[in-house]
Amino acid sequence: MGGCTTARARFAPGDGTTPHGGLHSPVTQSDGRQLSVLERVDLALARAMLGATVEDEPLAVAQRVLDRVRRPGPTDTMFLASLLRLRGFVLDDDDVADVLAGRLGRLSPITQEHRLLRGLQQCLRLVRQRAAEGVPPDGWFLVDLFRTMTADLPRFRNNDLRRGPPWDAVMWVDYPPPEQLRSVLDTFDLSRCYRDVPLVFHSLHPVRQGFRMLWRFARVAPFPDFNSVLAWLGMNAWLQWKGFPLLPPQPGDQQLMSKLLSGPPPSRNLTLEARLLAAFGDAA
Repeated sequence: MGGCTTARARFAPGDGTTPHGGLHSPVTQSDGRQLSVLERVDLALARAMLGATVEDEPLAVAQRVLDRVRRPGPTDTMFLASLLRLRGFVLDDDDVADVLAGRLGRLSPITQEHRLLRGLQQCLRLVRQRAAEGVPPDGWFLVDLFRTMTADLPRFRNNDLRRGPPWDAVMWVDYPPPEQLRSVLDTFDLSRCYRDVPLVFHSLHPVRQGFRMLWRFARVAPFPDFNSVLAWLGMNAWLQWKGFPLLPPQPGDQQLMSKLLSGPPPSRNLTLEARLLAAFGDAA
């Protein structure tokens, strides 16, 4: 994991951030200072990777942790449904579960929702496979995810990169013109810090690097539609590669995305950081 990345967590014996450093409680350090949310995220990950007993082989334990956060599970239904809700779809979790399990339900196979959900199911498989192979996401991988998601929608055949403004454009955002999209995607990778300022990107925690990646891709908006969906999925591809659990969007995140994209690139987002900490419990 070279290039423009930073260490996933920074631990040093005695600094109060590991079980060997004299941590007195889950939320405070030995000097009484309150742990930040991201320090608690790092601590949750470190505790999981340390193993249950001293006899555990560290590399084997770490691999089990990574396998656990990347394996399919019951939360996949909620995650995939939440991605489409981010674009305004109204979906019932039970209907989504029927589609993902291949059961006959209220969503007919000819509906847009059914086709998108089956496509997203394959996208999630590709995200996990790439993370397991140790390959970070890049711009053209996200194009592949868009093609996979929309494979059964005729209006997107031979229509993956937009030829005009995005249909899901956010007001006051200045998107690159269509003729620049290929060159932008060519440089949207880790070696170029996802077109971020290297000094800033290097200085950030990996979770916050993921937020910056989401912001920058959503402001490129290379697709005719579903740019927020693919930007959120891309952030999760980054998190999965880094060994973190999936972070689903929640109600109200449409407004959060609009507000986020209308402002400068985020250096932090305490709401999303707290959600990621909670997601460790769901992935356990």
